[in-house]
Amino acid sequence: MDINVLVKAHSGIAYLALLIYVVRGIMMLAGSSLTNSRGVLGLSSVITLALFGMGVFVALEKQLSFADGFVLTKIIGLLLFVAFGVVALKQGLSKPIASILWLLGLAAFAYTYLIATHKLAPLF
Repeated sequence: MDINVLVKAHSGIAYLALLIYVVRGIMMLAGSSLTNSRGVLGLSSVITLALFGMGVFVALEKQLSFADGFVLTKIIGLLLFVAFGVVALKQGLSKPIASILWLLGLAAFAYTYLIATHKLAPLF
């Protein structure tokens, strides 16, 4: 399979993950009960797993080592994005704390994007 097609598919999934994250954050700020509904959580989880899976597949196709700084930094960025999102969008947090954590998740996504597009050098 053409690696450029795989990279574009991975990018598309990343944009979809970001869109869902932003929409869920807006719903959380608006106090919507749909933020953590079964359907929204399921969709978010499937897209995040697809993003990770496609990233692993692209790395394998490019024959990159998981010890490579580029790959490792992207994995850490994704884990931070997911961790901040899970905590921020959980019910029961105050809106100021949830908002800060949600913004930190956006920052983790932005940083990972900058690494992926080679606009920043990896940490390692």
